[in-house]
Amino acid sequence: MQQESTFDGGGASAPRPDGPVPDPAFDERPAGDEHWGPFARRLQATRDPRALPALLEAHDTLRREPRFCCVGAVRAALYEIATARENAHSAQVADLVDRWWNSTDPWEEMVAVAARAGGQEETERPALLEKVRSARPTVMTAAIEGLCGMSDAAEIETLRDVVSRPDPMLHWAHQAAARRLAEIGTPEAEAALAQRFIDPDGLWSDKPA
Repeated sequence: MQQESTFDGGGASAPRPDGPVPDPAFDERPAGDEHWGPFARRLQATRDPRALPALLEAHDTLRREPRFCCVGAVRAALYEIATARENAHSAQVADLVDRWWNSTDPWEEMVAVAARAGGQEETERPALLEKVRSARPTVMTAAIEGLCGMSDAAEIETLRDVVSRPDPMLHWAHQAAARRLAEIGTPEAEAALAQRFIDPDGLWSDKPA
């Protein structure tokens, strides 16, 4: 059965597709004194969105009771599974996006944006452009990297604003925005790209020498 997009272009949730057949393996949790790290790595290897509820539980647990040996593994598993393109229309990814889209935590918000962008659908442009205007560089970069297909004046103007800012914290966002403008390739996009800020000292310039 063909799955429909989980979100509409304005950011509202749309009807969700039927989920995959439940598997009791994804209801398991670490046994005894086992840490979340090895458990998360096993789930990451599956790349299955049904692993996300357990990983979100792990993430929440580690925020309350930090175990720094496990945090990296849990975050890596969450990011890989949530942003995998084949999982973009799953109910579990939709739940994560709903939960973290406006998170106060920059990493959580970035993952939500990257996950929503994973479907590479033009209908997501308005929602992604809102995140391109974020004050958080990682969120901004994730949103830019999700833009695709035909462009419009609003996108070009938003990207022009990014590439013209003299802010070294936006290095990766500059690169992503410059690539997207070059991909669009219209005279308007080329004019926006011509306004790219180039650091006169060459310390963080994203333009090839």
